[in-house]
Amino acid sequence: MSRPSKAQQIPGARWDGRRVLFEVVEQGESIPCAISLNALQDISTTRRFKPADLLACFAETRERIEAVALAKLRARPTGFEGVLTVWSGDFDDVPH
Repeated sequence: MSRPSKAQQIPGARWDGRRVLFEVVEQGESIPCAISLNALQDISTTRRFKPADLLACFAETRERIEAVALAKLRARPTGFEGVLTVWSGDFDDVPH
């Protein structure tokens, strides 16, 4: 039996055909999030299209992506529900 790749070991991260879905935890609550294909490609500065490559890219940049997702979560209005999406422009003011 082969060993799972690093991308396959990411808890909860998965490619849905348009974006990577993942979760962040804030105050013990799991929040559903997504990062768009363009944002993922922009943050990694490479163009990847295979699901395994995109998940590997996500794994490499997960810390930055989660930091942006948590900042967006803390800034959104109370009571807002649904998937929190990280877009390319969300990284404009975040240091590398």
